[in-house]
Amino acid sequence: MQQPAQNDIDTLLEKAKTSGSKEDLSELWKAALNLPQWHFITKHTERLEDRKPFVGVMDNKGWVFVFTDRQKAHEYGKAIKDGGFVDAEGNLMVISMGIEGAIDYVMDLFTKGVYGMRMNELNGWFSPIANLPAIIKHVRQ
Repeated sequence: MQQPAQNDIDTLLEKAKTSGSKEDLSELWKAALNLPQWHFITKHTERLEDRKPFVGVMDNKGWVFVFTDRQKAHEYGKAIKDGGFVDAEGNLMVISMGIEGAIDYVMDLFTKGVYGMRMNELNGWFSPIANLPAIIKHVRQ
């Protein structure tokens, strides 16, 4: 199966936002789930071993921030001034996981109380993690 390019994701996102149709949203999720990896931004810590994917709080709910490519993760980290993502030299760390491992990780966060996932924050989409198994089943049938 051919893997989608990032510009495909961006095009599908704009199409889904414009149309609002379930079919277009399904195509967007299908493309995201067919990527080889998802990427997670981390807060800067002195010890590399202490870094883990960022979970932020919005509307009193925990959200894991997931990116479809490393560039989008970098853009987000650098756009959030005083977010703690960038070190003194202007570097930031992104953790990349194979898609199945990333899905497992997100589902594990759900069991620990994380509510949702925000895909490509700044210009992306979001979903409660509880919906992820049904989304996967729907787009992979």
